Amino acid sequence: MKALSIKQPYAWDIILGDKPYEYRTWRPGAVRQFLLVSASQPSRDDFGLGLANGYALAIVDITGTPQADAEGMYAWPVRVKNLVTPFPVKGRLHFYDVPDDQIVARPDLADDLKEYQKTGTIGEDSQLYRDYLAVLDTVGWAQMPRKYQKIYSATQDWHQVAEAWVKGHGG
Repeated sequence: MKALSIKQPYAWDIILGDKPYEYRTWRPGAVRQFLLVSASQPSRDDFGLGLANGYALAIVDITGTPQADAEGMYAWPVRVKNLVTPFPVKGRLHFYDVPDDQIVARPDLADDLKEYQKTGTIGEDSQLYRDYLAVLDTVGWAQMPRKYQKIYSATQDWHQVAEAWVKGHGG
């Protein structure tokens, strides 16, 4: 399957349904579906700590014809078709191939995902939490620099982690 790496938090925003367009300087060509992979490094412009980087997350459909804006960026209308069992992927620029036998689509998580998209919460007893979110939380935590782990452990407050991150990135 063709795959596309997207930096966090934008990859996660697509999962949540909060980012209905992916912007690129190029058209997707004949590709109408791709494996969404979180890029190995989060965005330096937006807070993406605690989110898993370098992991396959979902199968995404391009649901319409990408349109160019005044700056020459193409807005690809996107929507999650299925979550996948997360697995590490070494990303590349542009589209690249990931073997189909590595991809396990999880249509059984669709109802839980819709609830999560609507409410922003999901019970720890749900299949979505156990099989998907908990896995990605563990990865995201392990990938987060220790100084931010320490802030969260001391405060239990992601806002304080975000503030420290912004300060460290010239904000």
